[in-house]
Amino acid sequence: MKKQCWMIFVLFLLLGCATPGQKFINISYTADHEKTQTGVMGLAPFKDNRTDRNGGYVGYRLLMDRSQETYFVQGMNLANTLNTSVGDYFRQTGFEVIPMAAWKLSPDGVKGSIGGFEQIVAGQINKFECRAKKNGPTTDMVLEIDLTLFIGKQTNGDQLKTIPISLTLERTEMTFTPEKLERFVNQSMEEVLKKALQQ
Repeated sequence: MKKQCWMIFVLFLLLGCATPGQKFINISYTADHEKTQTGVMGLAPFKDNRTDRNGGYVGYRLLMDRSQETYFVQGMNLANTLNTSVGDYFRQTGFEVIPMAAWKLSPDGVKGSIGGFEQIVAGQINKFECRAKKNGPTTDMVLEIDLTLFIGKQTNGDQLKTIPISLTLERTEMTFTPEKLERFVNQSMEEVLKKALQQ
């Protein structure tokens, strides 16, 4: 009888911790690395091109009863959050980062906006979604990222560099928590930015 009660209690805990509805995570760039750059960088607002998603949407976790938890970024604005993360990346490399107005994503746009900045940056979110699903005793997490970053420089002419970032990352966890999802997203973003923006 005690064994049955214990099993029921454990089952209650497992099911009770998984409740459908909205959940929130923090996305931030916290990696620390050597400062190798100098100068002033202008950072324009990012644009969220995901027309089928709420601006704060990050992903979902499918529960065993086929209901789901839906995850959003704190502040409900993924474009602003990723804009801050990119700015933090460049600060870590040594730049002074200053917010600037949106600029036309073309060489002419670089020429018209570069004043006072060594470089200018803008970005677009094309897709960003993390999906988690229980698979037997483990939980599989898949993160799809599709971003486009634009960097303008004024060196021997007005140069515009377009950096497409499109990849799918996977991780398996024995147990699932929102903190593990948050860690997965943040570590993935740190890896993505380092690889895409190293100069």
